[in-house]
Amino acid sequence: MATRNQEIEHLAKLMKKIDIAMLATVGKGGHLVSRPLSTQCASFDGERVWFLTEGDTPKVGEIRRHPKVNVAYASKDANTYLSVAGEARVLRDQALIDTFWNDAMKAFFPRGKDDPNLMLIEVDVDTVEYWDGPGSWIGKALTFAVARVTGNDDVMGENRIVDLRSGRSRKPLSSDAAKRSRKAPAKKAGAKKSPARKKVVAKAAAKKGSAKASKSTATRTQRGGKSARKSASNR
Repeated sequence: MATRNQEIEHLAKLMKKIDIAMLATVGKGGHLVSRPLSTQCASFDGERVWFLTEGDTPKVGEIRRHPKVNVAYASKDANTYLSVAGEARVLRDQALIDTFWNDAMKAFFPRGKDDPNLMLIEVDVDTVEYWDGPGSWIGKALTFAVARVTGNDDVMGENRIVDLRSGRSRKPLSSDAAKRSRKAPAKKAGAKKSPARKKVVAKAAAKKGSAKASKSTATRTQRGGKSARKSASNR
């Protein structure tokens, strides 16, 4: 089982393959809003990811109202996908901006790193779910063929959820549940009844028997009364 540091290193490598991520925030009316952001700030350190943005954009206000966000990374060529869930905050820290800045960012922020409208988005990461498979078309074709022959979907790629708080990773519950349902034996038609079920059935039978006995007693009593009246009338 991988250690926390190994998981972090693996996630950082996966994120490094992807230049643009989609940041999702809660917009007006509770609707989710996504927009692309450059991922060139810094490598993932296991706790947070950083983005540069302009301070007068709607996402800044959305983060301040609803800090829970999602960051989605997707690379078709690398066949790598990540979903990062966490809480975000917006801050202005010139020392950090200077650390993260590189010349490529001028394409997004033409006024440079000293622009007072330039802000940082810090996402404090809770969990990361990732999908990672073979990147080449040969690898994709081969794993698809193996999965089809063996029925084992795991060869198509790796899908895990990493909890950064505990440092533990697991497979998605949906995948495990599906596998258990396929392996679970079918219930037999003649399965034995549970003790509780037997008790309920016994009570119902006893009640039904008691009702029949009462009815039978009442019938005999009624017949006896008729005979007595008939005998008296004949006297």
